Amino acid sequence: MTAIEAAIVASMDLGRSILPEFIEAVYGYGDDVAIVTSDAIITLPIQTFHNYLTDWLDALIEV
Repeated sequence: MTAIEAAIVASMDLGRSILPEFIEAVYGYGDDVAIVTSDAIITLPIQTFHNYLTDWLDALIEV
């Protein structure tokens, strides 16, 4: 996972823009992913992480 991927998913989950520079860490453990920012820790199932990225890419292609 890159910081850009993590920023996209964090933005979609939090409902506000998160820049890649604000991603402090991304951890994969078991079937979950944790994204750590300066003001939040987001824990998502890996499938949700992939769904967010797929949805974002689909929206990007439509534009």
